[in-house]
Amino acid sequence: MTVPFERTRALVLTKEFLEAMLDPKQTPRTPRSMRGKAKALLRHYPGLCEIERVHKALPDEYGPVPPFSRMHAKTAITELGLDKFGSESEERA
Repeated sequence: MTVPFERTRALVLTKEFLEAMLDPKQTPRTPRSMRGKAKALLRHYPGLCEIERVHKALPDEYGPVPPFSRMHAKTAITELGLDKFGSESEERA
């Protein structure tokens, strides 16, 4: 069962992941087509203030937007283990 905090956390981490997909320094081997898809998805993706408003309107469905990833110096890239993906690929090459 998903609790409200987990639902909000998934939204925030997905946003951070899509933003990282746009940054060639964070995701150097991402194809241009994938960057374009990430950009298109972010165009209408809810920002943190919108997610916070949804939490206030539906507190039983969405938790507040805590600074969980920034507080622990984690991003979607490190949280999902994608930082290791780039280095593993480079090690194999």
